[in-house]
Amino acid sequence: MKQPGLEHYEAGISYHLTYPDLSLPAVLLQTSARFPNHTAMVYQNISWSYTQLNELVSQMANFLIERGIQPGDRVGIQLPNSPQFVIAYYGILRAGAIAVPINPQFTGDDLAFLVEDSGLTATVTSVEILPVYKSISSKVQLIVTDIKTPFSPTQDYTPSIPEAIRLEQHLFSCPATDPQAPITSQSIATLQYTGGTTGRSKGAILTHFNLLANVVQFREWFKNVFRDGEGKFVCVIPLFHIYGLTTSMNIAVYTGSSMLLLPKFDLNELMALIDTHRPNLFMGVPAMYGAIAARENHNYDLSSIEACVSGSAPLPPAIQEKFQKLTGGKLVEGYGLSEASPVVAVNPIYGTVKTGSIGLPFPDTEVRIVDPQTGEIITAPDRIGELVVRGPQVMKGYWQKPEETALVLKDGWLHTGDLVKRDADGYLYIADRLKDMIIMGGEKIYPREIEDLLYTHPAVKEVAVIGVPHELRGEVPHAFVVLKEGTVATEKELKQFCSQHLSKFKVPHKVSIVDALPRSSVGKVLRRLLREQLEKAI
Repeated sequence: MKQPGLEHYEAGISYHLTYPDLSLPAVLLQTSARFPNHTAMVYQNISWSYTQLNELVSQMANFLIERGIQPGDRVGIQLPNSPQFVIAYYGILRAGAIAVPINPQFTGDDLAFLVEDSGLTATVTSVEILPVYKSISSKVQLIVTDIKTPFSPTQDYTPSIPEAIRLEQHLFSCPATDPQAPITSQSIATLQYTGGTTGRSKGAILTHFNLLANVVQFREWFKNVFRDGEGKFVCVIPLFHIYGLTTSMNIAVYTGSSMLLLPKFDLNELMALIDTHRPNLFMGVPAMYGAIAARENHNYDLSSIEACVSGSAPLPPAIQEKFQKLTGGKLVEGYGLSEASPVVAVNPIYGTVKTGSIGLPFPDTEVRIVDPQTGEIITAPDRIGELVVRGPQVMKGYWQKPEETALVLKDGWLHTGDLVKRDADGYLYIADRLKDMIIMGGEKIYPREIEDLLYTHPAVKEVAVIGVPHELRGEVPHAFVVLKEGTVATEKELKQFCSQHLSKFKVPHKVSIVDALPRSSVGKVLRRLLREQLEKAI
């Protein structure tokens, strides 16, 4: 079946692509030969060339091999964005091992589960995070680094830490030659832990080919924006998350671009980095773009920004418009998930952009919309169903979870658990997560529709809508609203605003004015915590 929407691809963008039969470390080697002196990384105003990065990655691989790491072993990286993250990731892969990125905020049971489930042999972490491993399995080798200290062989890194191996005290003396570990494009590169579409966190098995395929697709989508060797990526989206890993790190390495690394989102630091280093590419989340758009009075020059993709959460049209006006760059919404490496669809950068849409399927990416109850393939425009995906970027399955894998991978199609519709031009629109859809007395209510409306209210800064139990109606919508500084709005006013634009049954049953919304490290609203807050209040 021909994919709808291909006629709306930008001029020169191809749907069918050729993918190199390479591992990710081989891509780095290739890039270091093409752009040996080009800046690979900038961190704390220190820069490294691609030649230096490639040598450091080989040193990292040889260091791990000296520590007994073997091909197929799982090695964790629990670090913020930093040179050490990039070096550790590619070094783990060059040693033939499997990288397991870990959220630096993970502690306790969350961390213990991931360590046990993946069977970690070693973990690269920071001196700040190290204490959380005291209660974790003693079988895991702890390799510790200091991201606040200049990463250099001339730096004094004493004293040692008894319970861990100090990376800087060993890495720089290791050989800077490729150990030639047995790696192919079909080898497992990464276990990307995700909540998935069901149950507890699961490790999505992503091969070198899966990840490189998504990078090649992404590169094709941006071919009209920049040339290889001329990109500068703002790397503030966490690299431990698949979104940052692919669209800010792996794409930079593939294209010989520079990574401008920030360990956390700090608005002033981010704007100063853009002003100083003049990046042209910025992959982020709505909360980041919204924070910049809200800073109307500043002395930073943001005009270098040419193209941005927003992911991980719905992009409010008001933020999109204001950010583009402020920077002069293009900001488009896309969609992805860990199980697809992650990008599935994006709006064209210089083509037709449809507000509220997640755009068109990536090259070589087949999408279908199916009725979640009957499995019927929906072809009519504007009918909502579950999005299913097939393409070279789709994972091989969940780590050691065949039953979970069978639930989401059927005949090669990934069932995403997201409800979408497609318009007559083939553009896709997220209705909501299947599990977030509200059913009130038989009527289906999609939280995003209510959220998008409330974002247009002049006093609303952020909003999230969830379904809450109701004795008679089953569920009713409940809105949580954060107001802009210096503004005032009441629950009654906001409900009246909704009633002017929405059908009566979609108007929130209650509106709670709150100071902030609970968010994950990549900006997703944690609706589970909102539900828990309500339960505690009852």
